[in-house]
Parts: sequence; structure tokens; C-alpha cells
Amino acid sequence: AAAGVAVLAFTAAVLVFPVTWFVLWLFGLAGGSFGTGRGLLVWSGVIAAAIGVAFGVGIFARSLARAERHALEHVRAWPLPGASPSPPVSIPPDAPSRVQRIVDSIAIAAGVLPPRTAVVVDDAPNCLTVGRKPARAWIVVTTGLLALPPRELEAIVAYEVGRVAELDVSLDTVVYACTARGIELWALTFGDFDDASLLTAPLAVLVTPVVLGGLLLRGIALRNRTRLSDGLAVRYCRDPVALAHALRRLLDDPAEVRRGNPANAHLWLEYPHTRASRFFLRTHRILPRRVERVERLARLR
Repeated sequence: AAAGVAVLAFTAAVLVFPVTWFVLWLFGLAGGSFGTGRGLLVWSGVIAAAIGVAFGVGIFARSLARAERHALEHVRAWPLPGASPSPPVSIPPDAPSRVQRIVDSIAIAAGVLPPRTAVVVDDAPNCLTVGRKPARAWIVVTTGLLALPPRELEAIVAYEVGRVAELDVSLDTVVYACTARGIELWALTFGDFDDASLLTAPLAVLVTPVVLGGLLLRGIALRNRTRLSDGLAVRYCRDPVALAHALRRLLDDPAEVRRGNPANAHLWLEYPHTRASRFFLRTHRILPRRVERVERLARLR
């Protein structure tokens, strides 16, 4: 959280500094006492830093408070608080309650409050987990994941509950709150460059420090993700063979989630890759290494 606020504050301070310097320079011409030369630069830097810190803390607090809802709305998950009580036609009526029952039983073994569950219409087997703390966490499964055999579905859910119990999801949510908006703007501008990109390009260039800081924070989150969670998933579901088979299915399935984008990619179990993520974060190596590790635990190798 401190690193994310620092990235936001630094970006805001850099953008505000020229304006601060100009305003203080005009104030000095009118008889102000901020000095000239080095003194003017120091005062401009101090005021810009103060504005940057206030901006960073405010934006981070607002983004973190809305992180779960923003992530769920973007992937069009159901149900959401305040959503229609009737599920979309493409979602089986019993799907959310079936997943919730699995989560409830595993959460008892994990010793945490059961996360809430939702379903998103997508043929790719995958799931997304977000939440600042276990009481606010959501586990979102795709309709493609619901097609897995029951034991394998339970093993995947156990993995996600383990991440909630160990607060891995909290780290991912903090990273999402700090970086989602900047990365979304960057991806919108440079992902598919068109006429609209000419309008958003200047702003996207200005938030480059947020994007670079976001990549660094995301790399830290991804490196820490599977340190304990695979072992916890085996412990909770008590079926390492099912977990190994389920992860292998995800790895071998060529489909990727349609609503996955660079902003929320690290919230998904299987990272929706881009050329940039493959090159900078080496995301295409994460799931294969996990599959090999779980297969060794299950004595399949």
C-alpha cells in the first residue's frame, strides 16, 4: 500500500511541479517572499510533494474502497449487490448457490469467513478473486470452470480460499487499487491504436510512472502468489490429484477470458497474457511451474 501511494504521489507531484513553480514565480513578481532561483525550486518542490501525497492517499483510499465492486462490474459477474434477482439466461440458475456451498464448506476448514461468490459467462475455465480482507472477498468463477468435474472444481475453489486465508488476495487487491486506472488508460490508448488514441495519448504518457510502478508492484504480487497457496489448497481439498488435473486442464485449454485485461489480469487464476506481460513479467511461466509443483505433490511425476 505504501509503495502504491508513493507511486501515485510521485506521479502527481511531477505533474503539479511546473504549475506550482509558475504560480510561486508570479507570486514573487507581485512581492511575495518565496525567493528566486534555488529557493523558488525548493518551495515549489515542497508544495508539489504535499499536493502529491494528498492526491495519492485520496485516490488510493477511494480506489481501494471500490476495488471489489469495480472488478466485479468490469467482468460482468452475477450476482452483484443491488443486481436483478434473476440470473442472466446464460447462467444456470443453481450455479451461484452451488459454488457458494463449496466455498462455505472449504472456508470452515480454512478457519475464515466464507467469501461471497459470483459467476461470469465465459467458456474459458478460469476464476477471479478479489477482496481487501476475507469478509469482503469475492470468488468469481466462469461458466467454463463450472463444467469441470466436481472434485476438480472443489480443488480450484480450495486454492482460491487458501489465497483468501493467507491474505494473498489482499495484496492483489491493493495492487489493483493502485494501478488499475492507469493501466486501463494505457491499454486503451496503446492496445489498439486508433483515432481516439490521439486524444488519450497525452494523458496516457503523463501516467507512465503509474504504469511502470504498477508493473513492479504486480511482479512482486505474482512472485509471492503461489508460495503457500498450493500446499494450502492440497490441505483443504485433500485431493492433490484433483488439483493437479484441474490446473492441467486450465493450462491446456487454449481459450482466454474475454473480460480479462491488463488492469485485472493478476486477479485471475490463469493470467490473461499479453505480449508485454510475457516479456516483462514472464507470466506465461507461472501456471506451468505451478502445475509441475502440484503434480510432484500428487506423485504424478
